[in-house]
Amino acid sequence: MKNHIFFLVFICPLLLFAFSSFNGKDKRIGGTQLNGDGCVCHTVEQSLNVKVWVTGSDTLIAGQTGLYKMFLTGGPAIAGGYNVAGRFGAMNAVDSLTVWDYRAPNELTQAFPLLFPSTSDTIFWEFGYTASDSSSTDTIYSTGLSVNYDGIPSEIDEWAYGSKFPVTVILNAVPVELIAFDVSVNEGKVDLRWQTASELNNYGFEIQKLEVRSQKSEWEKIGFVKGSGSSSFANSYTFLDYPDYNSILKYRLKQIDYNGGFKFSNIVDVSINNPIHFSLEQNYPNPFNPTTKIRYSVPSSETQSSASSQHVLLKVYDVQGNEISTLVNEKKEPGHYQIEFNGMNLTSGIYFYKLQIAENSIVRKMVLLR
Repeated sequence: MKNHIFFLVFICPLLLFAFSSFNGKDKRIGGTQLNGDGCVCHTVEQSLNVKVWVTGSDTLIAGQTGLYKMFLTGGPAIAGGYNVAGRFGAMNAVDSLTVWDYRAPNELTQAFPLLFPSTSDTIFWEFGYTASDSSSTDTIYSTGLSVNYDGIPSEIDEWAYGSKFPVTVILNAVPVELIAFDVSVNEGKVDLRWQTASELNNYGFEIQKLEVRSQKSEWEKIGFVKGSGSSSFANSYTFLDYPDYNSILKYRLKQIDYNGGFKFSNIVDVSINNPIHFSLEQNYPNPFNPTTKIRYSVPSSETQSSASSQHVLLKVYDVQGNEISTLVNEKKEPGHYQIEFNGMNLTSGIYFYKLQIAENSIVRKMVLLR
């Protein structure tokens, strides 16, 4: 007797929710507009009180899986169930309570009701959808069921179809389509910029450099920029390098997939000449906490035809003019330099840094914020 009671109280409601959306009278299997006629085991007509909608990416690359949500609100709002289906793509369950019926494998259904926190709340389910390569467009169908949760389908229960959710599928996409790779030089800084039209399984880009005049004949890794994984829209990337003066350089990108596969970009060439002007750049970041970088340039001596070292003095002062720190106090060859300043032991406020080379000097302001 106890076993019979357990079956009636717990198992029957589960089975009702698992198969309430399937109607075999006219051999239409499922609860969505694609495969069936809604939750007709509960009520024949859909309700205007129930609202159903799907959110997620509207563009995918063929073979790419997107994460989506189906929302449900209105009706008795004690508990709810859902059905979603894709015409061409594959539906993927992302929780242990979502299943698909073998008669409609492209449709997911909630095998156990999800409780509403209150009758005025909105609940949602997550599901995955993998784009097929059989069509450049697809549609995700949805149906939501709001019930009083007494385990008995009745006219009190209400359901509704969601709006059809269109998906654009990019066919024959290059895994990572690099459409631009450019380089520019400004005051000794090498600015690398590149752009992708689409990405699939992209872990990121390793930036490599080769110094032509160096005795080294191998490419050197100088940085890494994380990729966008899988993306069907354009992405832009940048990387800054601060090479030695008077050098000839080559740069390239090594694009790496999450599975370890890789390929190289085209090569770009750059020449870095001696600095012409004495300069001190604004520190970055600014404001900072507690470290910041200061960049400066040492030009060739104006009194000599060939490049020669010059004495460089770089100091930090507080607003009263008191010396806080000496960052550089030595001879430097012509070139572009960068040094880090650490204000860990200082209080928040305004500070000044001064660069002096021979009779020339520049002062800039920086702000430490704790």
